[in-house]
Amino acid sequence: MSAPPSPPEYNVTGQDYTDRRHFRYVGPPIIDIHAHVLLTRPGDPPTGPPLGTGPGASADQAATMLDAAADFGIGLTVGMAPGDDIPILRARLGDRLRFNGMINKKAADEPDDTAYRQLDRFLAEGVDIIKFWAAPRGRERGLIVDAPWRIECARRALAAGTRVFMVHVGDPDAWFRTLYTDAAKYGTKPDQYVGLERLLQMFPEAAWIGAHMGGDPEHPDHLETLFDKYPNFHVDTSATKWQVREVSPRAEAIRSLVCRHPTRFLFGVDLVTRHHLVPEHYVSRYWCQRTLWESEWQGQSPVADPDYTAEAGQPSTPFLRGVGLPPEVLEQVYHRNARRLLNL
Repeated sequence: MSAPPSPPEYNVTGQDYTDRRHFRYVGPPIIDIHAHVLLTRPGDPPTGPPLGTGPGASADQAATMLDAAADFGIGLTVGMAPGDDIPILRARLGDRLRFNGMINKKAADEPDDTAYRQLDRFLAEGVDIIKFWAAPRGRERGLIVDAPWRIECARRALAAGTRVFMVHVGDPDAWFRTLYTDAAKYGTKPDQYVGLERLLQMFPEAAWIGAHMGGDPEHPDHLETLFDKYPNFHVDTSATKWQVREVSPRAEAIRSLVCRHPTRFLFGVDLVTRHHLVPEHYVSRYWCQRTLWESEWQGQSPVADPDYTAEAGQPSTPFLRGVGLPPEVLEQVYHRNARRLLNL
């Protein structure tokens, strides 16, 4: 007799995602400041980033994602995509989608001109944000947040009129206990913020968004220190599994932090279009994000989380505890802060 099939990663608890009685937000359309909205292809891997090249390019998954977003009250998504994808996505999705250009190099010895050409293409496409990805695992490729070529990109972007930058620094504390144990190679978690603070000091006229709750939802006191020191520093709420896992046990401290600094937080989910995904995958993340920030719902997270280690006899997913932000703060986090930064 065969074993029953495993539940899908997007709903391991059998949650009814149409049950939204705990949603309380009734303000203007939500703006998702952090997504990866790309063309996809049949040959893309089931997991991992899309190939970015090859036959069969389609915007269907992007449309599927944004349709799910609309069902959750999200009227605008700011997505990352290669420069070549932007005109096609813009033609298909219109004013539901704006763009964030991520500047990277594939190897540490790749010429700086590679990054400058990326920047020029993104600026020509009229992106609203420039992103520097600087997770610890990118250090071997020279993806340091304040590398000289990134500082030059920031200067050129500012000269061209771009005023908003997003940075990914840090990663979950859980990864520093497992993946990043070699501090000589990856640095410690506090090390990740040295370069970020340098950028905040060098470019005070720009708005800087720390992706994924600034990479440090585990330490609200550290985020508060950054807010107090740098009036140009903001964070987004993206990376759903990470935020559910780490915000929930600190719900009161995070609620207090957001309420003290309501202009510094922006809604984001960090969904990525993949060719083989079903709509429920996108639905699960939007449901969890809205549940986390606007409600007082409590229960097991419906989304599988490989970075969560359950204690013996405990459920296989983290506990989701809603932060329950006040309505006036929610409107700032969900809509007004992004509208102000993007000059909409």
